[in-house]
Amino acid sequence: MTSVPLHIRPAGPADQAFFVELYRSTRADLQAMLADPRYIDAIVAMQQQAQAAGYRNSYPDALYQVLELDGIAAGRLVTADAAGALRVVDIAVIPWARGRGVASEALRRLQRQAALEGRDVTLGVRKDNAGARRLYLALGFAVEGEDAASLQLRWRA
Repeated sequence: MTSVPLHIRPAGPADQAFFVELYRSTRADLQAMLADPRYIDAIVAMQQQAQAAGYRNSYPDALYQVLELDGIAAGRLVTADAAGALRVVDIAVIPWARGRGVASEALRRLQRQAALEGRDVTLGVRKDNAGARRLYLALGFAVEGEDAASLQLRWRA
């Protein structure tokens, strides 16, 4: 398989507007609400801020990175050290870049890094996210646990 021309760089304050746009693109449930668009925008912003605060609280030393294709922000990757493994806290790709190998290339790079360090890679995925589940299983992740809404997956180095 040919490598995707993906550039991964540290996130900075200038990326905040992109992160809001990216979060909005992952929330079709909120976009489908029959309400004033300003109300929906306010809910999306509030939910995005709550997600960011949750990540900061649960993973205070997380690494935030921007995934770029051709110099254009196409996604975000948040990783952290957790229980001796490399934890994928979040990975998201903007709609125009989905299906172009952005997430799979970023995850393959994480797997190579983890293998060199002798660590596993872990992540969680919602059960209703069939596309992501297929990707993770194709990359060698295995189900390690589950609850009503999500699966916990592990890739062993």
